[in-house]
Amino acid sequence: MPSAKQSKAVRTSNLTLATVSSRPKVSQDALLDQYSSLWQLLNQRQLIEVRVDGSSLAYQTLVLAIDIQRGLLWLDDLFPSQHLLEIGDKIRLRHHRNGEQLTFSSPILAWGSNYGATGFAIMLPEHASYTPRRQFRRADMRHNSNLNVKVRPLGQEISYGSVMDISSGGLRTSVPGNLLGQLRHGALVPLCEIRLSDELTIRCSARVRGFRLVRSPHRHTQISLEFIDLAHEQIQHLQQFINNLIYLQEVDERLELRSA
Repeated sequence: MPSAKQSKAVRTSNLTLATVSSRPKVSQDALLDQYSSLWQLLNQRQLIEVRVDGSSLAYQTLVLAIDIQRGLLWLDDLFPSQHLLEIGDKIRLRHHRNGEQLTFSSPILAWGSNYGATGFAIMLPEHASYTPRRQFRRADMRHNSNLNVKVRPLGQEISYGSVMDISSGGLRTSVPGNLLGQLRHGALVPLCEIRLSDELTIRCSARVRGFRLVRSPHRHTQISLEFIDLAHEQIQHLQQFINNLIYLQEVDERLELRSA
């Protein structure tokens, strides 16, 4: 287990992992600023929620050490304990604070038990900052009947639905029929795919955040999904697409008001 007495300066471990290359050297102040959220979690010993791809179970952990040089984040053993994870499995970490949340996904790189320590190491994320839980601008897509989404709940067949609204953090879809028996809150959806344009297709895993059965004007299931493993670059492209769409919708609304 990495020593708790190490200074707040860049913490290192004795690991030499072939899968992790040293990061370019930058100033100490820049590093502390870039990972200030993680330093706070480390120093305040805050519990972090951990979820494993492919499972609806939730765990808790603590930050033990931050190894900037090798790009590693050391975490305490998960609670409750588990024995199924392997090197390369991806986990998702989340922490809430005053209406904001810190969230990122990262693969497991090493077990501390292999080096005479407790806990395990994951890849240090490039971005780790708190954002408002409702930061994402949401575009209303109910008037765009050509925009469809393909989803596959865990252990189920693929279903197709129309997109009701979308943000860079997730979407709400309407799927024909009654899917209540296939869904549960927090469940993993291994496939969520939507083609927004010829240049932009979103394909990722998602998590069920809400659902309900609507019987009028026809029976369908509305499902709210949270994207859980979108690459940062894809999130940026999706946000740009949404911003452009909202802008065009606002222009149309102003034109309608002027012509009324």
